[in-house]
Amino acid sequence: MLKPRRAVSLAMAALCSVTAAADEPPPVAAFAALPDVEGITISPTGRYLTASIRQGESGAFQIITHPGREMKVNVALGDKREVTDVVWLTDEVALFQQSWRVMGTDYKVPTGALATVHAETGFVQPAGGGSVIDILPDQPDHILVHIPENRFGLAYRLDIRTRHPRQVARSAAPFGTFVPDAAGNILITVGQSNDNRRQIHTRPAPRKRWSLVASFGLEDQAWLPVRFGPRPNTYYTLDSRGGPTQGLGVYDATTGQHQLIIRHPTVDVTTLLVDPAARDVYGVRFDHHYPQVSYTDPSHPLAGQHASLTKMFEGDAVQLVSATRDRRLAVALVTGDRRPGDYFLVDTESKKVELLKRRKPHLKSEGLSRTSPIELQVRDGTTIYGYVTSSPGAEKPGPMVVYVHGGPHGMRDYWGYDDTVQLLASRGFHVLQVNFRGSGGYGIDYERAGYGEWGRRMQDDVTDATRWAVQNGIADPNRICIFGASYGAYSAMMGTIRAPGLYRCALGMYGIYDLILMQKQGDISRTLAGEKFIRRILRADENDLIAASPLHQADRIRAKVMLVHGGLDERAPPAHATRLRKALVRAGNEPEWLFDRQQGHGFLGDAARIELFERVLAFFREHTGSDAESTSDTAQGEALES
Repeated sequence: MLKPRRAVSLAMAALCSVTAAADEPPPVAAFAALPDVEGITISPTGRYLTASIRQGESGAFQIITHPGREMKVNVALGDKREVTDVVWLTDEVALFQQSWRVMGTDYKVPTGALATVHAETGFVQPAGGGSVIDILPDQPDHILVHIPENRFGLAYRLDIRTRHPRQVARSAAPFGTFVPDAAGNILITVGQSNDNRRQIHTRPAPRKRWSLVASFGLEDQAWLPVRFGPRPNTYYTLDSRGGPTQGLGVYDATTGQHQLIIRHPTVDVTTLLVDPAARDVYGVRFDHHYPQVSYTDPSHPLAGQHASLTKMFEGDAVQLVSATRDRRLAVALVTGDRRPGDYFLVDTESKKVELLKRRKPHLKSEGLSRTSPIELQVRDGTTIYGYVTSSPGAEKPGPMVVYVHGGPHGMRDYWGYDDTVQLLASRGFHVLQVNFRGSGGYGIDYERAGYGEWGRRMQDDVTDATRWAVQNGIADPNRICIFGASYGAYSAMMGTIRAPGLYRCALGMYGIYDLILMQKQGDISRTLAGEKFIRRILRADENDLIAASPLHQADRIRAKVMLVHGGLDERAPPAHATRLRKALVRAGNEPEWLFDRQQGHGFLGDAARIELFERVLAFFREHTGSDAESTSDTAQGEALES
């Protein structure tokens, strides 16, 4: 468990910049604004630093010298683009990949275009396309890239000088991906068969035939190779077999033997800690309540650095994102519930920790709220997990907003900074987040428990967590609202149907409201794999889908409703929102409406996000004000019922 943060160095004093009076919450624009910087790296010798900088609605890729801070490169990226991957190929040449920021969120999709930049001359040259699999340390002019072709994956050795790709592997099964060994040879591939089974193939050497070594159903306990291992011809794996969660293992491709290294009893491995220079693994992160790190190789130089920084920034999470070849200098990203993200330059010889850049400089920790983990037993005795965020001065019991995550399968809420959560908490709302069954990160059985339970068990978990907050003196039963985006919007509407009177208002953003329509329209349903996925998670006939769709139960929604949607949404086509709006009007419950024809599955742009945040705040304030009263005596009874 992480403890409260303590003062650590003079460099931290820079974090105390003030943009609003101490007794006033930060302005809405400070939460709505996207981060000023995304990603900082240091070159192999420590001579240069790179940064992906946001400049208005556009982005720029910059290279400056260290320690002189002389600007060497400033590449304009264009509207809503940013650099998400930077790899130093030599001491002076970096490879970068641009991505689109999607849905007004932190989710990004690579453009597929690669380019190199010379740090001293500033010369930028296209380097072909694809997604980077790995660099080739012994061949700095070549990289491994993955390019999907038809249904199969292809791996190429790309010459970045000539932009000439040479194919080195084709996946043995459709939708294949590759895990190279330390030397860059591709001897293992993971794909999906025509009968929807995950398949792992290996081969003894390049250009040899693939052999099937494992096949798993999509809901089976399984192992998956994720990175080259600690010894030749071994691979680190994520292994869910024989235990409740997914742990870290090692697979020996020569002997076919497996070794489990570490497993958490409650949560899956979140991510691997990888040395940015040597590319080897030195630890894993778990997220049970708070982030926790376990060092698989405590003797690794970066393990010691990471441990020291974790102690220094006690109460926050540390990630080493870049390092010099000799590991004397490293770039650390420090994040937390009250820290949107700060980049530091760490000098292991001088023991200096220098603040480089803050992701959100207009927010200070003193104006943000603590996030506390919770766990509780729901009606059938199952333990579920979540978080409550409250400002120090929030009323108890007071107004509360239940914020349901999207996905929902494979997704979960984590401890840490969140724009929406912190905005609501800064205005006096308690914010409840629930990792209901069906969420990812708590083992395959926990996720599978949500299949076929849309609007049923998954919703009951959210309802029970809401009642828990009432019973524990957090929420005023007359002042609770529920909202979310995508699946979270679906859950918000179903929450008012399953527990009438529990929520005074429900807000849906870019939501799915008709499960029959979901099977027919939207980007997921356009592919065979997507169709199979929808059938697998819903597991219902047409009558059950109608019964579990807010659209077809609109006359049972008694809470006040607000609907937010974009005209370009391909994940949840606008018909979901327009049809629910009409159904609510027919039922005499006309919703508030925010529709932007130029937005997709989320709102992009500062102006659009500010308007969205302000409208959301006004809606919740109106329906959870201090003079709010229950819609009926039954409402309070329902809220308190266990």
